[in-house]
Amino acid sequence: INIRQIDSNTVSVAFDETISSNDLQKLLNVFSESVGVKAADLADLERSTDLSLPSSFKRTSPILTHPVFNKYHSETEMLRYLFSLQSKDLSLQTAMIPLGSCTMKLNATSEMIPITWPEVGRMHPF
Repeated sequence: INIRQIDSNTVSVAFDETISSNDLQKLLNVFSESVGVKAADLADLERSTDLSLPSSFKRTSPILTHPVFNKYHSETEMLRYLFSLQSKDLSLQTAMIPLGSCTMKLNATSEMIPITWPEVGRMHPF
């Protein structure tokens, strides 16, 4: 959870999908205690709030039905598949500008490694 003060009356709180209801309740308790009021019960708020989507927004067609979505189960397999797709296309890399293509292909994978680090991948600045 990232918390920052915007001004003397406003605080910004940012969190991701790994935060549980218990975490939010604790945060709500901290803020309520700091201003001297009783914290609302998050479970009561959840029960009293309609979170359902209108039927006009609900998906009616199946998703991820193409076999490719269930065929590749590792990053290596997925990269090989993407490379095979790329190989079928005429591009600057294969036709006009072949120099540097190795670096361009390797950068994407090597640049993604820091995202697996908690200090980078779990950072949520907003």
